[in-house]
Amino acid sequence: MTVKITVPPVLPMKQEPTLTPYILDTRRPERAPKKLSAALAEPVSEDSLSSFHRDIADHISNAYCDGATFAKLLRRGQSMLGLDARRVHAILSMALERLHAVNEQALLDELDALLHVCTDAEKKIDKKERIDALQTVCKARPGVKKGMDPAIAERFITDFCRRNSVRERSGLWGWKVL
Repeated sequence: MTVKITVPPVLPMKQEPTLTPYILDTRRPERAPKKLSAALAEPVSEDSLSSFHRDIADHISNAYCDGATFAKLLRRGQSMLGLDARRVHAILSMALERLHAVNEQALLDELDALLHVCTDAEKKIDKKERIDALQTVCKARPGVKKGMDPAIAERFITDFCRRNSVRERSGLWGWKVL
């Protein structure tokens, strides 16, 4: 058996057109570049980070981090680590996830988004939608021992309906903001 390997002919190289640099118009504030100081922030020392993680573990009881504790740990993390709230929020959420603790703040944010999806179109919430929203946040998630406290979720749904003028079924035919 004979094999013949053919190579395509070598073509002369074409010169690429020279690219003109993109000039950013900074006269308009929405087009101004982000501050470089935030992108070039100094790394957090391992000692302060491990101290913050120990502090988180000490403040979490019964594998549940309520909203007040989350806010307190967020402020403490900002002062300990010297970072902005968004980065400390991410560090705190990941630490709670590693501890298999319920993050009530994240569940409330998820419940808020779910309620907006259900109610933004017609400003009504029926009994089934309310029960589905409650079950979504109150059931135990994978890797977490339990879900959100149902009383807190109920109170949040009622406050959401009042705040956004969402009507609920009242009586046989009526709808009203409770």
